[in-house]
Amino acid sequence: MSETLHLALGDSAAGCLSIACRSHGLAGTVLGIRGDPSHGPLDEEQARLDYMRACYSGYDDLPLDDIDEHASWRSVFKRFDQEVPKTIVIWSGDNVSETIFLAMACWQLRKRPVPVLRVSIPEKNTPPYVAFQTPAELADLYPSRQELTGSEHTLLGRDFERIRDETGLLRYWQSNRIIGIPLDHYDHFLLESCAAAWTPAPTVVGSAMARCDLHNLMSDLFFSSRLQALIRSGAIEAEGKLNRLRDYVVRLN
Repeated sequence: MSETLHLALGDSAAGCLSIACRSHGLAGTVLGIRGDPSHGPLDEEQARLDYMRACYSGYDDLPLDDIDEHASWRSVFKRFDQEVPKTIVIWSGDNVSETIFLAMACWQLRKRPVPVLRVSIPEKNTPPYVAFQTPAELADLYPSRQELTGSEHTLLGRDFERIRDETGLLRYWQSNRIIGIPLDHYDHFLLESCAAAWTPAPTVVGSAMARCDLHNLMSDLFFSSRLQALIRSGAIEAEGKLNRLRDYVVRLN
């Protein structure tokens, strides 16, 4: 492991950072943490796994490597213990998933005596997410990194405990604070995207995703799980095999 360890949320963000290291002069090693902490339980590993299994039951085949998000942190600590980096850099923007990720990382690293820095993703023409930046843009952002003070690190870790314990199953970024919202908060996006005529389920999900604000982008996996809930409730009618999103069509009931 190099002297600098970069941590990012998700394979896409980690991939962009890896290209920045290979091709744009960014020094260090990159590790991605899988998962999306914007929804689902954060308090217990088994509860998290059960929730993700339920989400995937109507989305696609179950990719065990993808849903065991705690395995990503175990991988970080294994490499960390083999060769302690001199600096850890957390990449995050002002959005629901990466704001939680920043707090989670501080909580996970609370017993590791290594300087922790943050690179903040600015809000511009693209959503403020790491994966929406080009590798060259990420390399250009690196000089803006700021080291977290001990008190900042502690407060972020405590905020993760608040998020974990108090926000329920769905979370929302609001003025740089994560709050809990009802699990059906986005259901109206699906209903507004659904027509009276049969429509491929992925089309409805994609339309709902496009209606999210830039600080609170929700995944197709999340919207797939909510579409299944609306089908079970009778608000939306479906035809086809419901175990894969791409295999069925829907319409308003």
